[in-house]
Amino acid sequence: MRGQLGQTPDGCCDGGGCDGTCGSEFDGYDGCDGCEGSGDDEPGWAGERSAPAPPPTVEELLADAGDALRTGGRTTAAQVLAGGAEPEVVAAVSALLLEVLQRRWDAGWEPADVLRWTRRHLGAERVPLAGLAVGAQLARRSRADLPRRFREQLEGAGVELREGAQGFLREAGAGQRSWDRGAPRWAPAWSVVALEALELALDLDRQPPLPVVGAAGGAAGAAPALEGVDPKVLERVRLLLAKAESTTFPAEAEALTAAAQSLVARHSLQAALAAGTGRTGRDAAPVGTRIGVEAPYEGQKAALLAAVARANRCSAVWLRHVGCSAVVGFAADLAAVEVLFTSLLTQAVRVMTAAGADVRPGARARRPEFRRAYLESFARRIGQRLEEAARADAAEVSDGRLLLVLADRAAAVDAAVAQAFPDLVSRRGPRTLDSAGWASGWAAAELASLEAGQPLGSRHALPGAGG
Repeated sequence: MRGQLGQTPDGCCDGGGCDGTCGSEFDGYDGCDGCEGSGDDEPGWAGERSAPAPPPTVEELLADAGDALRTGGRTTAAQVLAGGAEPEVVAAVSALLLEVLQRRWDAGWEPADVLRWTRRHLGAERVPLAGLAVGAQLARRSRADLPRRFREQLEGAGVELREGAQGFLREAGAGQRSWDRGAPRWAPAWSVVALEALELALDLDRQPPLPVVGAAGGAAGAAPALEGVDPKVLERVRLLLAKAESTTFPAEAEALTAAAQSLVARHSLQAALAAGTGRTGRDAAPVGTRIGVEAPYEGQKAALLAAVARANRCSAVWLRHVGCSAVVGFAADLAAVEVLFTSLLTQAVRVMTAAGADVRPGARARRPEFRRAYLESFARRIGQRLEEAARADAAEVSDGRLLLVLADRAAAVDAAVAQAFPDLVSRRGPRTLDSAGWASGWAAAELASLEAGQPLGSRHALPGAGG
């Protein structure tokens, strides 16, 4: 820190005598204004005082504020920024944050990754600021230069592309009306907003790159999960799953979900055969996409996503620090994973919530242990059923080349994962001892069976919760 940034120290002589100590602890002072004529004969007081230090530059202010943040002094950091001219500080912090975001795109990040990371590490109240910064940064490009996945993520998050990138920080501060418990006191509102943007920039800049499989995330083009996928098929799947999510009848939900799984499986197998025999006119290769895995119970939700990915010949890697999983596979398979995971998670959470809706507060069905066990069991069983359905659909395809194509694709996916994640560590999924939650999740997964035509009375044995 730069002392008090050139402020006159308290207790300075006010026409009286000076004890010669008031200037020793502050930058830019050899003595004290007002000490002339005090009668002190010590050398250096009467006529040999050095000139006051110049005011700090905006770069020095940002560096000092960053030092204060690293030591936990958010109030001090805001006061440091308030020591500069508002237009200069706001412009400098805005430029820094936009530069950091550009470095994130170059390092494989996407807009959704930035927003998820911000919510996870800095709190939901910082997400609007991050959204404004993302919109301002990407507004520097023409819309045609934005990848389709970027555009879809911006639309899904309600982020607008705004010209005049330097004004986003003022817009972020326009709605600030009250302080939360962690907000710095004794600083103007604009410096607090600048501090929040500075903290976002510094923390985000320290994050590691995110591996990219297939087309680079910052390059223009189609979203990986949609490339080569018939949009009409995908829309039919989404409509079927939406009906499955909305119905209150388990048998109807099972039939609708089974129809959706059968549809995506057939489409995926047809796409695999077309690519394997060269009928698509392009070389097929694995690509990657990132799917959000939000708290609470994120470990259990990541396990569900991994189960859905395995059943659809994909591989999922949980990136916990970003709040998502990277899923690697071929285009049609990725499309199936994304829509099925979203629907199955919705169904699982709905039934889990309903289990605790009609019981007293604090009852077992409302406890976190129950819900974690429920989701773990649901993920285990739904993964088994998905794999059973995938094998049945593959067996119905008479073309003998299919098995060879699928084997080649599995090897290509494994190689792509190994290249993108060379230090990947495999661990067992979460385990629980809550037997009631485990049994309830297993039963819900049975009702959400994806094997078309299976009677509701057919059930598989329930393994132990720790097995």
